[in-house]
Amino acid sequence: MVDRITLWAVNRLADKVASSVSFSRATDLENMFKTEVKRTALNIRVPFCASRCPFCAFPGELYSNSYAKIFLTGLKEEMKLYSSLISQNKAVVERVYLSGGTPTLLHKEFGTIQDQVSEHFSFQGKVALEASPADLKDEVLASLKDLGISQLSIGVQSFNETLLAKVLGRPAKRENLVSTLKRVMDYGFDYVNIDLMFSLPGQTKEMLLEDLKTAADIRVNGISTYPLMMLPYTALSKTCARERVDKGGKINSTLADQNQAEETENYLAIVNYLRERTYKFRTLWSFSLNPGAYEGPYEHDSFIGLGPRAWGVINNNFTLNAPSTEDYIATLKEGKLPVFAYSELRDYPTARLARRLYYGGIDKHQLNELKSADFNIRVLTGLLRILGLVRWEEDFLKMTDRALAYGNLATKKIAMATLSRMDEILKAG
Repeated sequence: MVDRITLWAVNRLADKVASSVSFSRATDLENMFKTEVKRTALNIRVPFCASRCPFCAFPGELYSNSYAKIFLTGLKEEMKLYSSLISQNKAVVERVYLSGGTPTLLHKEFGTIQDQVSEHFSFQGKVALEASPADLKDEVLASLKDLGISQLSIGVQSFNETLLAKVLGRPAKRENLVSTLKRVMDYGFDYVNIDLMFSLPGQTKEMLLEDLKTAADIRVNGISTYPLMMLPYTALSKTCARERVDKGGKINSTLADQNQAEETENYLAIVNYLRERTYKFRTLWSFSLNPGAYEGPYEHDSFIGLGPRAWGVINNNFTLNAPSTEDYIATLKEGKLPVFAYSELRDYPTARLARRLYYGGIDKHQLNELKSADFNIRVLTGLLRILGLVRWEEDFLKMTDRALAYGNLATKKIAMATLSRMDEILKAG
């Protein structure tokens, strides 16, 4: 009975957090810049991919040289517009993250992009890059190092050749992925993160643990693990609505339901295995040998989304850019920011508590501030302790493993709701 009540409460909290994102078409952008933005980060989204992955929640456009040139011209103009709007002086950019799409397709242009950042902002941070393992040849790695790109996040997804080929649409050899990662580590980047997926159709717990072992043996700095999200607009979701991949890798003609109990078991297996291999909790889905050395693309308190379909958070507004390169350029030619839609984020204390727990815990001072802002926080944290979902570790209130299992389900629910709303508003426009 307690588990049912707990799951009900977690779902209510997830629904409340998810409801804080409700997109409207952007018609009047002045309100977003009434408060000066002095310190921020940049999320530069390269919108191109060499091919389309069937599972991808962030669909890109197929790469072409002509569209790449158009995009780069637009990116320069967008930076110029932002620099004039957000601050009386040059705003300090504390981090640049190149996301995708597949940013490594434009690796020869990164020097130009960094020059543009320095021209329009006061840049005082690290540059991180999402990368496809297929692109990380020696000449590319050497170029990245020369340009001062110090952190990489590599989309491996799995080392299992059957899952890569039959489920993820990435026919790659395990030995090639391993050798690529070892070469990357030899180049001495400050931080190398890899993405791995779980809850894949046909993926057993043994397959998942073998993926984790492979990554941990290489000693990559960080391992981010994400559950497969069956979003209605992805090709894999549409395929799995008609077929099911069983644990032997065979295709059956039944619906591929994602089992919550099995996903919870797999998630806790990830937590326990990486803990044993000395990886520390960085966020609910991310583990690190040095948690303070890295920050994901959407984790900064304030960040500007640049490029088609990029998103950002500015003055408590969640912004979403134009859906395609053509729309992006057309808006910039009118002298306007290419913000297509936005959602005002309702920053209530419960959501702030949930965010702090997602990032590993909340200290006594922060918690007392939330309790002062909302008496319900005192009741909620008391209830969470009674249910065995949080505990004090020195001066930090942290989630127990049982709470992490619920947190995985809640975070997935929030992420899927947000991504679906983003896709809906972009298509509706």
